[in-house]
Amino acid sequence: MKKLVLLLSLLFVGCVWGQSYEEKVAMSKALIGKPVQSHAFYTLDKQPITFASVKGKPIVAYFFASWCAPCYEGLENLHKATELTQSEVEVIAVSLDEDWDKLQRMLIKTGFSGQVWKSADAESALRRRLFANFSGSLPHIIRIDSQGILVEGGSRVKTTAQWAAVISQKATLREASELY
Repeated sequence: MKKLVLLLSLLFVGCVWGQSYEEKVAMSKALIGKPVQSHAFYTLDKQPITFASVKGKPIVAYFFASWCAPCYEGLENLHKATELTQSEVEVIAVSLDEDWDKLQRMLIKTGFSGQVWKSADAESALRRRLFANFSGSLPHIIRIDSQGILVEGGSRVKTTAQWAAVISQKATLREASELY
């Protein structure tokens, strides 16, 4: 009897976890086409800022962290693309680091000199799968239109050419990820 109760308990817990994950994914995907969520960020000089304060211009935001190995190459390539391409969007690199020093070291290592924000609550942003980050992983990229609507989310834009296509608005994230 104990084995049966244990087996049923494990099955029930597994189902609850599965539903919870599926619900989180569905809720995250449902954010596309809606106003971008309110979340607190700070500029590098530690001033509060939000996506709402940039409303009026399309935005491409690259979410990264110093503990994310692929984020280094992505940030380097984003920097190269912004140097070589006329940007039609506001490009913002959003750190999900907790530590300011680690963020600064990453910026130095990658050479990124563009606009950088740091999340006030990085753990929450990942755990709650904000900004249509349904995988809950990094790097993550979003596009926000000039009205503050979350248009697209993804993670496959990596190369300088792919970034150039996105920031020039010649390709969506999906289309750019298919470029070489």
